[in-house]
Amino acid sequence: MSFDGLLDLPKFSGAQPLKILLVDDEPATLQLVRRLLQADGHDIYEAIDGEQAVQMFDAVHPDLVLLDVVIPKKDGLEVLVELRQRDKMAGIIMVSALTSEQLAVKSMLGGADDYVNKPFRLKAIRLSIRQVMDKVRLRRRNASLQSELIAANQRLRQYMAQPLVETLLSSPLPPQLGGVRETVTVLFLDFAQFTTLSESLPPDDVVQILNEYFAFLPSIIIEHGGFMDKIMGDGFMAIFNAPTTYVDHAQRAVRSAIAMRRATIVRNQNRAPQLALRIGIHTGEAVVGNIGASVLMNYTAIGDTVNLAKRLEEAGEPHQILVTADTYCRLEKNFAELEHIHCASLGLRQFKNRKSSIEVFSLEEVAEPSMMPG
Repeated sequence: MSFDGLLDLPKFSGAQPLKILLVDDEPATLQLVRRLLQADGHDIYEAIDGEQAVQMFDAVHPDLVLLDVVIPKKDGLEVLVELRQRDKMAGIIMVSALTSEQLAVKSMLGGADDYVNKPFRLKAIRLSIRQVMDKVRLRRRNASLQSELIAANQRLRQYMAQPLVETLLSSPLPPQLGGVRETVTVLFLDFAQFTTLSESLPPDDVVQILNEYFAFLPSIIIEHGGFMDKIMGDGFMAIFNAPTTYVDHAQRAVRSAIAMRRATIVRNQNRAPQLALRIGIHTGEAVVGNIGASVLMNYTAIGDTVNLAKRLEEAGEPHQILVTADTYCRLEKNFAELEHIHCASLGLRQFKNRKSSIEVFSLEEVAEPSMMPG
């Protein structure tokens, strides 16, 4: 090995001290490379065989490893594989007196950042270290950015429904204002007599009670393929058939409503205060898309279909699920799959600010009295 120019070499200007592991069974090599790197302010650790190298790596967690290919107990390529399994970030430079293009290729494929032949000039090692540590810093920065991105995505998913998040993340373009006509089934849910309850309790208690119910109700919507549009006070709006399309969107909305009622009744057992939900469901055309302003937009549905579903929910009694004839007609034969449910016509109903009457149906449990509200 050549050590020409040892005393004349410039140090790493402004570089942070590194933890460097030297793996070589030649004492002269270890001594002189150690002298060079310690002069640059780095912390040096040494191993003279493959097993010791792995043990020292686990103990020290170095920033950089200078690893000889031919060493006792485990050769350098074996050690390289083990180190890369432990750490994808650390820099690894393979060093060998064997002049072999195939060996160099194996080293790089095994995860090495560089391959240097012996005998070498110390200037070459110093340059290689600089280049490899640039790679290490870039890897660490990329890993940090990826972690930040994952964390940001997780926070985003807590504020937005998953189908919408996936659409936004997969698109190379920012969202645009506008919408398209779609046939959707809209579901509104709120709790009967909740205003009266709110007047009698501190606001902190009201929020806690609501969060206990919202801990499971939106999940039922999502499990049935619905889109949680927005939470509004003590209730929420959900859309079926947008942004994810389903042929049986009306059935999905009805099944989710029944499941939510059952879950709420179970939740109410032996607990106080007890909330009684009411649900309205209507199927029809609406404009679905990004509504609002360019600085603040909301993916939602707009139109008479939404208004009617809301009016239906407001007209419901405690634990009542009301659907329009438009929704009922779409259930068709699939409605028979809904066990213990009877769809009873309540006749024509007139709703506020609407010219024509609407036939309304109530979904009732008939086979399991224990499930019915007392």
